[in-house]
Amino acid sequence: MDRSPMQEPKKLDLTMLSGDHIVRHKEYRFISSHFGFVNSFARAGSFLFTPGQPYLIKERRIVFVLQGTGRVNINLMTYTLRPGMLVLVGGNSIVHLLEHTPDFDLRMMAIADGFVEPPHQEEFFDFFLNSHPCVALSLSVSESQQINAFLDLIWLVLQDSTFKPKVVSNLIRSLLYAAEAIHESQTESNPTAKSRQEELFQHFIALVNRHCKTERQVSFYADKLCLTPRYLNTVIKQVSGQTVMDWVNQAIILQAKVMLKHSNRLVFEVADELNFPNASFFSKFFRKHTGLSPITYQKKETPSA
Repeated sequence: MDRSPMQEPKKLDLTMLSGDHIVRHKEYRFISSHFGFVNSFARAGSFLFTPGQPYLIKERRIVFVLQGTGRVNINLMTYTLRPGMLVLVGGNSIVHLLEHTPDFDLRMMAIADGFVEPPHQEEFFDFFLNSHPCVALSLSVSESQQINAFLDLIWLVLQDSTFKPKVVSNLIRSLLYAAEAIHESQTESNPTAKSRQEELFQHFIALVNRHCKTERQVSFYADKLCLTPRYLNTVIKQVSGQTVMDWVNQAIILQAKVMLKHSNRLVFEVADELNFPNASFFSKFFRKHTGLSPITYQKKETPSA
């Protein structure tokens, strides 16, 4: 049977910000091959994210919430976004907008690989630029004003007729230095905020996001964390209320939803990519966790959360 070549899932990348179907008012966004900036999603009339549908984003994102509130799941973790929050999202992350108020608005930058070079021996930069986590910072009024000033300056530079990538990239580095200082200040002022168990949970979630397509055994994640499977399951259940396999299954479902909705893959190809023995086994697994068959989900215009 002849079929078109299998494609990777489409990613929300810089090219998508340039489309009229994504951003209605172009004067509120800037786009180049390595960097994008939407100065106001509300004013731009953006249709970038549909609530209830997960997306795989290619480039790193820096997000600053202007007004309203929203709930978003980023790499399995759910965050409530409020005015004045700064959110740093690593590249190749799965983002799932759950809900938002009608007045929800934000500024967002998309940063491709190589556009901002991390300085040597800077752990915070490595954390953001070289891995796939999410950092969400609730800012004070003065911190919020400082970050917004950086964004205002970057936006001002972008209004010039000639794009100055070195100027913009160095302003972003300065913004990240400011974010690092805020992060360190918050950690120092509340050193007991994160327990050893919570840190272990974050490392576990990072591993699940990285390996869920191929690794589904508790022992794999326990070995990576130098723990016994029983102890890992106990800690994860205590911290999150869910088991190791609950989290692994959630990650697999998100990967499956992205592939079903944003690629031309057939169900058996998604099953193969996710290392299921066959399409039937995958379909039963997907229906169990979503209430829908993969084909029904794939064809549904507004998928359920």
